[in-house]
Amino acid sequence: NHTQVAVANQCASCHSGAYPPADGKVPNHVPYASVAASASANCDRCHKAGYVAWAPGRFHANVSVTTQCGTCHTGTYLSAVGKPNTAIHAGQTVCENCHKSTATWLSAAVDHSSYTAATNCASCHNGTTASGKPATHIPVGSTNCISCHNKSPNTWKPSLWNHTQVAVTAQCASCHTGAFQPADGKPANHIPYASVPVASTANCDGCHKAGYLAWAPGYFHRNYTVSTACASCHTGSYLGARGKPNNAMHATVTVCESCHTSTANWTTVNFAHSPANAVGTGTCDTCHNGSTAKGKHAAHIPVTTGPTKCDSCHKSQVSFATTVTMNHSVVTATTCKTCHSGSYASSKAEAKPSNHIPEATQLLNGASMDCKACHTNTTSWTAFKMNHNSSMGNGVGWCKGCHASGTNYLGPMERKSLTHEKSTGVTDCSQSGCHRPLGTKGSTYTNWD
Repeated sequence: NHTQVAVANQCASCHSGAYPPADGKVPNHVPYASVAASASANCDRCHKAGYVAWAPGRFHANVSVTTQCGTCHTGTYLSAVGKPNTAIHAGQTVCENCHKSTATWLSAAVDHSSYTAATNCASCHNGTTASGKPATHIPVGSTNCISCHNKSPNTWKPSLWNHTQVAVTAQCASCHTGAFQPADGKPANHIPYASVPVASTANCDGCHKAGYLAWAPGYFHRNYTVSTACASCHTGSYLGARGKPNNAMHATVTVCESCHTSTANWTTVNFAHSPANAVGTGTCDTCHNGSTAKGKHAAHIPVTTGPTKCDSCHKSQVSFATTVTMNHSVVTATTCKTCHSGSYASSKAEAKPSNHIPEATQLLNGASMDCKACHTNTTSWTAFKMNHNSSMGNGVGWCKGCHASGTNYLGPMERKSLTHEKSTGVTDCSQSGCHRPLGTKGSTYTNWD
């Protein structure tokens, strides 16, 4: 055994093949002596297992080599794998031009500087000869890799993708399925357009018309005419598709288009009222309260909630606005001037004209009087009987304010000059000495009231 002779660093003295039983190196042993870094090496420089077994010998673990790789790595020598028979390696003689590590072949850094846009990258990058596109790569057909991966010849990422590099008209969904990177797919709450017959075969760009730079906004109804199956999307769960509101009116509704006849505007509604909610039942305001369904507008005349019902005046379920007949009998608890003040002209509540007699200043306690003190007919304003409210004249309630010649207030009242009977000392009709209650003519208040 080798302990009988000191042979450290002298293995080759005997193991040359000339001295049996000391065998020499095998015929296909790597030609280490041709490599500068190991030219003078002895066997035990690499074979560290001891005298019992030559194998394994670890060349790169014991010799630092940065050049001359092709001396051994020809495919001829034991354990020195050679270059594969591929197009990328054809004509290559200097391994270290690309392979920068002796620990692994996989750390190759190919110098792509000689490759151009005309280069067929896939001839090497096919997953066998060199790394190819991953399983999640977008399907590009025969498009050359360099069309997108062109930022740097020595790295695949990032790619400078834009949709002009591949013809994608009406083919968006080929890539944008969520399975391919970096082509994102539709979100989980995207409307289920495929469930709607008219759009079942639609491609992404059927709705998303903004171009390649932005998915949003996508307009479904702008591009597809849908008259049924609205509820397929309008459940409140899908992006951009508003669902029905949570109110009694919609509680049992499952077919949107039964009432909503327009896909452009939800407020275009042709609601089919049930017999229980027909005009005359007094149930309109159950829904028409401004929350469940459209209620009265801000300029609507003030009505007493409860006793006064919508269908007291609004006699049509087709149009609230055009078929209106005012019913004064249901608003008797409200003073006339509450509505006939000029604030509700849009609701056809006519106000008194500007030359109406100023009852607040001309009649005793006139400010507290309501229109109906004189106007007792709700059909015609001109059918009235003057109510002087016991005005005495000569102060608040000057008679001459309305009855003197030249006054222009409305009404058929008699107008005369203060001196038509008495030429002096007359300051008001009631002080002429003729007209009661201060004068002697006429019946007290008979003609005033």
